[in-house]
Amino acid sequence: MAMGTGMKTNFSTREAICSLTVLLISGPISAQQSNIDPTNQNTGYPASTNAQQSTQTVPLASLATEGKAWIIRPRISLTETYSDNVNVNRSNGGKQSDLISELAPGVRVEARTSRLNAYFDYALRGISYANESGNNQSQNSLNTFGTFEAVDKWLYLDFSGLIAQQAISAFGTQSASNATINNNTTETSTFRLSPFIKGQFAGSVDYFVRYNTSKTRSDASSVSNVDLSEWTSQIKGSTPFQRLQWAVDASRQNLDYSRGSKTEAERIRGMLTYSIVPEFRISGSLGTESNNYASRDQESRTTSGYGFDWFPTERTQVSVFKEKRFFGDGHNISISHRLPRSYIRYTDTRDVSVLPNQFGTVGLGSVYDIYYQLFSNLEPFASMTGIAKDAAVANAVSALLAQQGIAPNSQIVSGYLTSRATILRMQQLSLALTGVRNSITFAANRSESESVLATSALNDDLSKSSSVRQQGVAVTLSHRLSENAALTAVISRQESNGNSTSTSPLKSTMTSYQINASTRLGTKTSGSLSVRRLEFDNNTNPYTENALIGSISFVY
Repeated sequence: MAMGTGMKTNFSTREAICSLTVLLISGPISAQQSNIDPTNQNTGYPASTNAQQSTQTVPLASLATEGKAWIIRPRISLTETYSDNVNVNRSNGGKQSDLISELAPGVRVEARTSRLNAYFDYALRGISYANESGNNQSQNSLNTFGTFEAVDKWLYLDFSGLIAQQAISAFGTQSASNATINNNTTETSTFRLSPFIKGQFAGSVDYFVRYNTSKTRSDASSVSNVDLSEWTSQIKGSTPFQRLQWAVDASRQNLDYSRGSKTEAERIRGMLTYSIVPEFRISGSLGTESNNYASRDQESRTTSGYGFDWFPTERTQVSVFKEKRFFGDGHNISISHRLPRSYIRYTDTRDVSVLPNQFGTVGLGSVYDIYYQLFSNLEPFASMTGIAKDAAVANAVSALLAQQGIAPNSQIVSGYLTSRATILRMQQLSLALTGVRNSITFAANRSESESVLATSALNDDLSKSSSVRQQGVAVTLSHRLSENAALTAVISRQESNGNSTSTSPLKSTMTSYQINASTRLGTKTSGSLSVRRLEFDNNTNPYTENALIGSISFVY
């Protein structure tokens, strides 16, 4: 957590209890994000210029189990950490050991009514240090998303929110724990509202119109707040030729960076899709776009693209789309394959990005998504259908991840904050393999960001380097010792590189090793014990850390 960012506060048990009480009163009306977006139903389609279009179905595990429309689950956890290097801002190897106490009340709310589909999870973490008491602080953690159906089968409202700790610079000091004292992290939040309508006219033409507004705020004064507003629309239908379909979509986006500039971007595009056989279809697009990313005046370009979707078996999907854009070639590639007890997925996109990766997606995280796909095809879930299947799979996945201590939304690379739109290429490879007692999760990530601005006086990583390359890999091995206990080992490494012309190289690496033993202590109580080793290196402040972590949590 960054010092001097306005979030460093003294924390007491009374504050935790008061905060939890407020959450119990206000939680049920606070949530959501979409699981419906017709503009994304076409695979082999170019990636959206707004990364926030990613969606996730609400995992209503508890609701299916208990047969309730609302579930409210308060919780509280206590974590004690002994670290031999609690303050990574110290230079010249000046280690300071300390005992860190964390008290974290929280609440999870799940809803599934005739009109509301929602997920809400919030925790307030109070962190105190035995020796570094001047750095005592509180941190917010929020993940919420859902959809409200305002008018039957026509008008909907998506809403979502995310609060998390975020690295400011990819080349600054990185840390594996939010409890570590680190000036290179800050609390960042994104909140989004997005009403949309969808329907059909003339009996064969589908239409969709969405307005999207979001606000991203950071406690660090050195980075920009971001305000985004966007209109997107689409009409699509069939033709007299049974295998040929058409679609036209348009968008208008306005961005305002508090420490950067205001930008406008518009697109309109037509697309034709032809099914050669049921398992294989091709598509082509032609359109125009204009924006002022690289200059004060609007600049227009013609866009064109082509792609295909291939479904060789019910277990395998391949989707490819390449498009000529104002920044060169953009693309959207997705490949996935399911085996009886494993699932592998690869994605590769190149497009405009306006938010850090962590804040541009909605849902429970990539690890959760992989296991959800895997469990969906295992019995008894494979023979189930509809809402009952969705809820049963979600229940099984959530139980597995919780029991084995696997974080569903773990980040492979920490990312960084910018004050501008960027051209982002993102490659991700994920693999999950599960057995009777063992599970393996492998995730690899590679990204390269380039500024779309011709020149800039902004003070961020892209002002020091024309591009920022990040790559990371994480391997999680989990073994179920008994019905209530599990042992988990996690090895991860991330690396960031820039191409600065200065004598000091822009590079940072972080390697983390962690072993965690977890067990259920009662019907509502669980505990864990972990050991962690971290090695970080850059040209200004390399360090190592060893930590012992014990935690106990109670769910009401």
